[in-house]
Amino acid sequence: MKILGICCSPRKGQSSFKALERCLVAAGKVDGSIETEIIELAGLAVAPCNACGFCKNTLDCPINDDFNKLIPTLADADIAGMIVATPVYFGSMTAQCKAFIDRCVMFRRNSWLFRDRIGGVVAVGGVRNGGQELTLDAVRAALLCHDMICVSDGKPTAHFGAALQNTPDKGGVEADSVGMETAENLGRRVAEVAMRLRNAD
Repeated sequence: MKILGICCSPRKGQSSFKALERCLVAAGKVDGSIETEIIELAGLAVAPCNACGFCKNTLDCPINDDFNKLIPTLADADIAGMIVATPVYFGSMTAQCKAFIDRCVMFRRNSWLFRDRIGGVVAVGGVRNGGQELTLDAVRAALLCHDMICVSDGKPTAHFGAALQNTPDKGGVEADSVGMETAENLGRRVAEVAMRLRNAD
């Protein structure tokens, strides 16, 4: 069983990646059989969907960019959970995140391949109340359109996902102990629910 993280920051290895990494470490501790993997969109060319309809009957896209390289990983039947992490730009997800989400329409059109995967969302803002909840809602709405099962960050915080603050002059996202707790809780919750669902089959 695998939990896949998608980091939608345009900057490689930065705040959203660090939060997602912490999230997946916590997920992996739930059970030794859980594998984790992170896809970073930073440095990849992922163009917006142009609604051409080509992917209605095939897991392929005529746009010649890096998204096509991600299709086999995203379609892997062993993936039981997906966690999307994005910085908050002007109160919502990054352009990279939106382009990625829109291009994933092919997995809905072709046998609902994301259906019943456990979904979680991580949002990192520059201030404590910088639009993290709006961003969590926006990304979660897209996951629900795939008929995924979205979870909160679990007990004891149990809100809308992982919400973090990145303040570079105060130690960065790693110094946000409250936010990092939500990231760890989210990772555990995604893994726990995924395990329950798999064991019920």
